[in-house]
Amino acid sequence: MSECAGERRVGVVVDFSACSQKALKWAVDNVVQEGDHLILITIRPEGNYEQGEMQLGEATGSPLIPVKEFSDPIIMKKYGIHPDAHTLDIANSVATQKGVCMCIPNLHFV
Repeated sequence: MSECAGERRVGVVVDFSACSQKALKWAVDNVVQEGDHLILITIRPEGNYEQGEMQLGEATGSPLIPVKEFSDPIIMKKYGIHPDAHTLDIANSVATQKGVCMCIPNLHFV
């Protein structure tokens, strides 16, 4: 996220449903400005998570997953996230068109 000059941070919660895709698209079109930090927030319900990547946030806060890694199915499997192609397309387009720095904190309820 350090490549962005802007100080603004815009967070959008996504669950990869049609409604969250529309919310993300609206935020990108109406709120996000060039150079902003866009944070896509995913929240998974409590579960029996394995140790390792899925537990990184327990003591130190949720890990921030760069958008380029968010598009990698192997990395997403490690975090238990299953993004859809349309959400990835919106995220990658805004990153390219507006020079937005983007990351995804991997949150879960405890």
